[in-house]
Amino acid sequence: MIDLKKAIHLVSGISAKGSLKNYFETNYPDDKIEIHCIYDDLSVGPLNDFTSPSDYETYSSYWKAIENISNPNNESNESYTQYSDFLNEFKIDFPPEKPLIIWHGNDTNEKIMLYRYCALLNTIDLYEINLDDWPVNSKDVYNSNSLATRNPKHMDGIFNHIKKIEHDRKFFYAQEWKRLKNDQKLSRIFMNGQVISVEEDYYDQALFANCSSEYQVASRVIGTTMEKQESTVGDHYLWYRIHVLLNQNLLESRGNPTTMRNLEIRKK
Repeated sequence: MIDLKKAIHLVSGISAKGSLKNYFETNYPDDKIEIHCIYDDLSVGPLNDFTSPSDYETYSSYWKAIENISNPNNESNESYTQYSDFLNEFKIDFPPEKPLIIWHGNDTNEKIMLYRYCALLNTIDLYEINLDDWPVNSKDVYNSNSLATRNPKHMDGIFNHIKKIEHDRKFFYAQEWKRLKNDQKLSRIFMNGQVISVEEDYYDQALFANCSSEYQVASRVIGTTMEKQESTVGDHYLWYRIHVLLNQNLLESRGNPTTMRNLEIRKK
């Protein structure tokens, strides 16, 4: 078995990084264990290899357009991240002497991260911890195999599940990355054990159904919609879709349109 303390642990999302960091700091306080995180939401927006300036521009332009709709009063034209930060987040030039362990469960972002690394790092050994192999503790609030929702207090023994991603499996994951890139759709969900590309308005019907004829705070509608989804989705993206529904005159609003906690919405 590889030494988990000498490995780089690859995770998706700040919550996943926080859970794993908490576990390491509690159980290995004298060791400096490296965690590398992809912070961006890969479940929405154009997919590409994220290895060139043009890849970055395509992705960032999409999010700038979303920002212009969901926060029209924002006068800044700057990207939400610098190119150098983006390259560091999506890096693939890891030190060759350090084993790479990819953490993934039943989460859209985690699976897409896994597929990307297997496609772009196909000539080196990769290892995985598949949280589907690790039963959810009945005491945990969330019944999910996503690392982001795992309780660090209930992770003892999980490193017994580290396994090498064999060639056939790595090839399958790499083909999934190519399939998703070629789909050209702007939203993706994890359903029945597979990442599926869907239309950009996939969540609109759910958002509309969770509204009523009475005004509700937008954050409540977003939270309810997130809770009812089989697949994970970010609140920022749903906030953008609410503004689309408002622009389509399917919803009406009152209050401050720049923050989801200060805007109230209802069906027209």
